[in-house]
Amino acid sequence: MTSTTCPACGADAPDGARFCPSCGHAFAAAATGDERRVVTVVFGDLVGFTALAETLDPEAVKNLVDGCFARLAEDVANYGGKVDKVVGDAIVALFGAPVAHEDDAERAVRAALAMQHTVSTHATDTGLDVRLRIGVNTGEVLVGSIQAGDEYTAMGDVVNTASRLQSAADPGSVLVGASTYQATRDAVEYAPHDPVDAKGKEVPVEAWVALAAESRPGRRPLRERTPLVGRDAEMRMLTGAVETALTHDRGQFVLLLGEAGIGKSRLARELLAHTAERHETIVVEGGCVPYGETNPWWPIAEALQSFCGLGRTDCSEAARTDAHAAVTGALAAAGTDPAEIERRVDGLLYLMGHSAALADLDAERALDEAVRSLRALLGTLTDAVPVAVCLTDLHWADPQLLNLLDRLMESLRTLRIVLVATGRPELLDRWHPVASRQNVIVAALDPLNADDTDALLDTLLPDSADPALRSVLRDRSGGNPLYAEEFAALLEAATLDDAECETPTVGALPATLHGLVAARLDTLAPPLRGLVADAAVVGHEGSVAALAALAATRVDSDADLAAL
Repeated sequence: MTSTTCPACGADAPDGARFCPSCGHAFAAAATGDERRVVTVVFGDLVGFTALAETLDPEAVKNLVDGCFARLAEDVANYGGKVDKVVGDAIVALFGAPVAHEDDAERAVRAALAMQHTVSTHATDTGLDVRLRIGVNTGEVLVGSIQAGDEYTAMGDVVNTASRLQSAADPGSVLVGASTYQATRDAVEYAPHDPVDAKGKEVPVEAWVALAAESRPGRRPLRERTPLVGRDAEMRMLTGAVETALTHDRGQFVLLLGEAGIGKSRLARELLAHTAERHETIVVEGGCVPYGETNPWWPIAEALQSFCGLGRTDCSEAARTDAHAAVTGALAAAGTDPAEIERRVDGLLYLMGHSAALADLDAERALDEAVRSLRALLGTLTDAVPVAVCLTDLHWADPQLLNLLDRLMESLRTLRIVLVATGRPELLDRWHPVASRQNVIVAALDPLNADDTDALLDTLLPDSADPALRSVLRDRSGGNPLYAEEFAALLEAATLDDAECETPTVGALPATLHGLVAARLDTLAPPLRGLVADAAVVGHEGSVAALAALAATRVDSDADLAAL
């Protein structure tokens, strides 16, 4: 499928797409049809605006408020949301429409916290006594264009509730509803709040105060460990390659590809654990993030910071001191000249985001110096003990990181090192590891077969689980381990809710999976997405002829079916 480049953010999007899948930029001005979507609404209101309007000239007030809202809109866009409207002293933003991401609720809360910081900074810079109240709520809305104004917007109780939460929030705070809390509590720190008596609501609205993000974007919470099933063949192939690499000094690059939830990270952890147990390796890890990181080499930086004992927020001086001590300890034992050690520390600090370390060099020379520094450190370490590096979620990698990996793999081909990376299939649309003189394995992980899915469900479900329900979960999971886990958790919750029923029922798609599916649908070109909608009418099972009949008005429906 061909693609086009978004003029707003530079990301690739399928030809014919209505919106950029990364930033939501509209490719066409034509109004879209109404559709139901699960979105997270951020409703913010400036406190102190009325007093400001009474004491200042209207033009001055407008300029100040425009400047503040421009910065708030930038916060929304940075986290993948869309400003829905600005009315007076209020701003409304949507996450999940017109483009869905797998973590829209989390993005919305992170954006809301960033907006509070922005207003606080703006108030300090301007000397104005203004603060922001924010309400955040998640649920199903109807999105589309209002005929009178032809503007894309969201309508429904979710929007009204977000407004009520905003009204109940203390100035400078972020108040979220129950659905948002449930979707983000593993990633955000919360404090309890009294239920909100919202106008028009029969019962009070549960609410929590968002305090701070607790994990990096894109990181899923670790669940109770289950046995690895269905990956014996992959493990035999990968462990064999690793054994060869570490016993014959032949650097090995392993790239695990698969859809979200298919088990890439789990297989990588098992491979690294096996390697550490057999060879007592040094293991360092880093992961790409979908947003919020300005250092293009962040996964390498995260691995280096772990090795050097640095925290992410260490200041430059503290980072230099600790990095110098860690690198000196590694290189001095090899008889490296002190001046050379200083150069290598500068190169590693550059990768860790401290650009001042190589400020006197142009970008290309600075990167060359950084690669040499990293090669020197790894070379010294592998002289004493094998090293394993794990880089996760390369589908979110900056192009500069992928360029660095190409250079790095070439320079590591004679070392006792294993570089394990994970990514989704779309990574190959813009990058392929170069298999020249270094060893490269690209393993595509398929869904589990029915027997392996049953084996996984055996570890997730109680022995008393109804066989019919077990069959339903196996079919609905489609062999995806994450889906199986989430459906099993949903079944457990349904069992508790339906304790008086002989057979509990499994309802709609779990909220944890809804974003994954919606985000994937939004990457489809309009004809393909229309065909998926037709398939939803036909049902979970049905004939291709019936689907073709529904799609008869579409151009080349046979080709669309083949593409899906």
